[in-house]
Parts: sequence; structure tokens; C-alpha cells
Amino acid sequence: MRRTELDPLIFRWKKTTRALKLHEQPYGKYITDILERRTDAELARFSDPVEAAAFFCLLDLVRRSWPPGAFPVGNPAGIPGQSTLVPGYSGP
Repeated sequence: MRRTELDPLIFRWKKTTRALKLHEQPYGKYITDILERRTDAELARFSDPVEAAAFFCLLDLVRRSWPPGAFPVGNPAGIPGQSTLVPGYSGP
């Protein structure tokens, strides 16, 4: 999938954002901003624009939910002393 295939979805979501209540509009703009930052390389594994949009919005949510340096599963970055946050999980 290319970035240009995501553009119609971003456009629709921007129109939907304008229809939200005034105090909710910044949240809608934040979501469309997340999608506008995606590149063709990041979208290459997706064929469905909605799936790509959901993935990158959820990725942003998870990244903001975890404290810096903590990982939800295992130690994918290989940081010494970083233990798993899921008891009993040894990784893939």
C-alpha cells in the first residue's frame, strides 16, 4: 500500500473531525496528524487503509501508555537489566 491510498481515508476523517463538537476536534486532528506522518515504507505491509490507520493509531496509543524504557512484552531492544513486564513470557 502507498501513502496516496491512505489519503482518501485521512480526508474523510478530517471531514468527520470538523463535524465533532468543538472540544473534541483537537483529538480528531491528532489522529489525522498521526496518519499524515506515515511513509510508503511504513505502509508497505498493509493492503487495507483502515487496517493501516487502526494499527498506527493503536501503536501511538501504546507508545504513549508505557513509560520510557519499558516494553509491554519482553525486551525487544535488548537493553541490559530490562526485565520482562509479562510474568512467564520468554519471548518469541
